[in-house]
Amino acid sequence: MGDLLGETDPTPQQRRNYYFIILSVISMQITASTIYMVFPLFFASVGLDKAESGLLISIGTFAGILSSITAGVLSNRFGRKNILLVGTLLYTVIFFIFAYYGQGFGTLMLLRFIEGIGFYIMPVMVTTMAADIFPARERGKAMSLYSISGGVGSLIGPLVAPLLISGSNYTFYFLFSGGFVAVSAIVMILFVRETLPKEKRTVIDPNAKRFKIDVPGFFRSVRGLGVVVGVFLLAVLIYRTGYTMFDPFLSLFLKDVTHIDLSLTSYIYAVRALCIIAFSPLAGMLVDRSGRKNAILVGLSMSIVTMVGYTYNGGFFWMIILRSWDGITWAVMLTAMNTLMADMLSPEMRGFGMGLQSAITQQSSTIGSLFSGFLIDAYGYNFVFYLAATFCVVALTIVKLRIPEPMKRTRNKGIAQPLSTH
Repeated sequence: MGDLLGETDPTPQQRRNYYFIILSVISMQITASTIYMVFPLFFASVGLDKAESGLLISIGTFAGILSSITAGVLSNRFGRKNILLVGTLLYTVIFFIFAYYGQGFGTLMLLRFIEGIGFYIMPVMVTTMAADIFPARERGKAMSLYSISGGVGSLIGPLVAPLLISGSNYTFYFLFSGGFVAVSAIVMILFVRETLPKEKRTVIDPNAKRFKIDVPGFFRSVRGLGVVVGVFLLAVLIYRTGYTMFDPFLSLFLKDVTHIDLSLTSYIYAVRALCIIAFSPLAGMLVDRSGRKNAILVGLSMSIVTMVGYTYNGGFFWMIILRSWDGITWAVMLTAMNTLMADMLSPEMRGFGMGLQSAITQQSSTIGSLFSGFLIDAYGYNFVFYLAATFCVVALTIVKLRIPEPMKRTRNKGIAQPLSTH
C-alpha cells in the first residue's frame, strides 16, 4: 500500500512549509464555511425554490469532480504549488463576479460551476502536499492540522456571515469574501514552496497531442490504484452522499422547523467548528496510534447517532449538543479518511489518487444536494435524516468487512507502524 517504508523525517524547513500551506488556505476555509449557510438564503432572496437551490449547490460540487481529478493529474506533472495557486486565484475572482452579476438562475449556475472548479482544487493539493512531506507515522497528525484549518474556517465564517449580509446586503458579502481569499494567493506566492521533486513528476511525452483526452489512460490509472482503494472510495461515496443530503439545507431546517433565527444559527454552526478544532489533534493521535480503519469505524458509528439525533426537535440547546457531537465526528472522519487514502498511494500516484478521492466526495455532495431538495419537499426532513443514517450503516459495513488496516501496532511503543507490503 503505497510508499509506507523507507520514509525519512521532514526537515524543519519542510515542516514550516506545511504550516504556511495551512495558513494560506484559512481564508478559503472561512468563506467556504459560509456558503451552505448563506447561499440557500441568497437563492431564496432572488426567488428560487428549494429544488433550484439544490441544483445550484450540486453544480458547484459537480464542478469539483472535474477539477479534483484534473488537478491531481496536473500536479503530478507540473507540481502541487502551481495548481493550488491557479485554483485559489479562480476562486478569488468568481466572488467579485458574484457581487455584480449574480442574478438569474442561468447566471448563478455558471458562476457556481466555476467557483466549484476553483475551490475543490484546494483540498486535493493540501492533503497531497501533506502526504509528500510527512511519513506515514506522522501523517495522522499532519492531516489533523488540515482538519483544524477547516474547523477554524467553520468557526469564523458563520460568526461573521450575519454581519456581512446584514440587511440582506449580499453584495458586501461577496466583495469581502473575494478580497479575503486574495490574501491566500499572496501568502502562497510569497511563502509556500513546492513539495514534489522534479525527478518524481510525471514525464510528458513530447510526441503526444497536447490536448488529447486519454480516456483509456484514465481507466488504467484507476485500475492501478487497486481493488482495496476502489472499495474504500465506494464507502466514502455512500457515507458522503448520506451526509450531504441534509447539510446544504441545515440553515433552512433551523429556520423552518426549529424556528431558530439567523443570529443563533451562527452559534450552532460555530460550536461544531470549535469541536473540530479542539478534537482534531486527538483524532490525529487516534489515527496514528490505533490505526486508520478503527478510527473510521468509530467515526461512522458516531455519524449514525448524529443523523438519528436530528430527527428529535429539541430546540436551540439540543442543536448545540448535536452539532458539538457532529464536530467531533467530522474531526475523526476527515483525518482518518485522508490519512488512510494517503497511505495507499505512491508519490507518483498520490496526486491522482487524492484527487479521485476528492472527486468521489464531491460527487456524493452532488447526488446528496441534487435529490435532497426534492425528498425534503416530498417527505420531510426526518425522512432524509433516517436515509442518511442508513447510508452510514452501509458504509460502516463495507469498511468493516472489506478494508484492511494499513498500520500495525508495536507492542513496546504502542504506536502504529506501516505494514510491509513485500
